[in-house]
Amino acid sequence: MRRSVVIGKTNVGKTLFCVHFAEFMGLKELRWLIERSDGRTEQRRMSVNEAERTLSDPIAHRTRGLQSIRLDLPRGKTSRQLLLTDTTGLTDGVHPDSVLREAMAQTLQTLLTSNLVMHIVDAYEIGRMGDEQDAQGAWQGVWNDLDEQLSRYGSGKNGYVVLANKIDLPGAKEGFKRLKSRLSGQTVIPISALHGTGFREVKQHVWRLV
Repeated sequence: MRRSVVIGKTNVGKTLFCVHFAEFMGLKELRWLIERSDGRTEQRRMSVNEAERTLSDPIAHRTRGLQSIRLDLPRGKTSRQLLLTDTTGLTDGVHPDSVLREAMAQTLQTLLTSNLVMHIVDAYEIGRMGDEQDAQGAWQGVWNDLDEQLSRYGSGKNGYVVLANKIDLPGAKEGFKRLKSRLSGQTVIPISALHGTGFREVKQHVWRLV
């Protein structure tokens, strides 16, 4: 089974995307495989509402390990399987919390071994930049070195896609346009992890690759 890793900075909507994309694919009960950075594993079952309530949080680093759901991707008479993996949010520099450092290292290791990479970015924050800032290349903070490194790594992979999240918020469409311009030649799909906007396009893209 192929694995698609959902990766990005903290609070860009990775966990919420995984929960609602699984719901979009028809799952009512989510069966999570939890992989800790210390090697321990466990399985958890919960409803979509429970997962949204307990796993997604505006506080950074609620996710401290890998959280995976198996998805069936039907199309016509055929169906393909995918392991959708939520990951610990990445930060620049060395984090002072040793547990989080190990969790981020686990995320990066999983990135290297995954077949597909979904890089989630906050299009709303990028859209908030003024035109003058944009002209000066003032992307730090919304598209920083971490995002740039992930993008460069992904440019060499057929299975890399950028998901421009929070497209439902004011100004996010402008952020999506800026991302498309900056990442010309790469696939960028506008989505709303909260409302499910763009999920059909994500499904079609993933189906072709798995």
